[in-house]
Amino acid sequence: MFRADVQGGSSAMPTSGGTAFTAGVGGQGGMGQVYDMGQGLVGGQAVAGIQKQMKWKLFFFAGAMITFATGFISVLYWMIHFTWAPATFMSEIFLLIFGMLMIVLDFPIPHPNMTLVAVRDHCYKFLLFMTRFMGRGMWYLFLATMVFSALWDTNIDWFWGAAFSSYLVVLGTAALVQGWWISTKLETVRRMIIDTRRPPTDWIAPGQPGLNKEQFKAVIAKTSGDPEMFSLDELDYVMNALSFTPSNDGIVSLEEFAYWLQPGPMLMV
Repeated sequence: MFRADVQGGSSAMPTSGGTAFTAGVGGQGGMGQVYDMGQGLVGGQAVAGIQKQMKWKLFFFAGAMITFATGFISVLYWMIHFTWAPATFMSEIFLLIFGMLMIVLDFPIPHPNMTLVAVRDHCYKFLLFMTRFMGRGMWYLFLATMVFSALWDTNIDWFWGAAFSSYLVVLGTAALVQGWWISTKLETVRRMIIDTRRPPTDWIAPGQPGLNKEQFKAVIAKTSGDPEMFSLDELDYVMNALSFTPSNDGIVSLEEFAYWLQPGPMLMV
């Protein structure tokens, strides 16, 4: 079991008997906080979108700009070259709205103001799939079809229709691969924990709110024998996927942990 009492700076190590852990993560008396107040999703997801590495943020932001630009150009084109095609025009309106939404979620600024953070948290509340790599991947592939239809099928611009949609296809595929890679590793850990035949209460002590990131990493290390199986960023994505809500406190609760260990399909990250 994991104890919530902490020795500042100590690492997660098994005690004698191998059944209890003290997963210290520093901080002032009590579990160190992974969650930064005001950032919303664990690991600053509301601040960084889904990926905290700058290269990913820029890739996602570029995809948002492409979507927005395509929607704006298409709407403007059909307003100037008016044709009775309400379905086409509504499709371009939605594409423009999707582009604006993506810009808000993926704008690459390190410390956005609290209003933008609140807007992002609210968006994630209704678009939970945007906190998953697998969800992002499917979303960008869908947007690629809309961009292709808006520019290529309508003969607005064949070249940019092909270029923009190709970029979104590559981006969506990359996100799917990243999500699948993390998901399969997590599924391996889940099966190892299930094979121990230990109930969830053996991993989380009674009265403890749950496992923070360091404690969850210690569970993975003890079960798999590989303390570096997940990077710290990957653990953020995993804990967001395990959470019942889009905005959480950086803790995997007993209910969430027990639900994850129930028989069922692989959890998609």
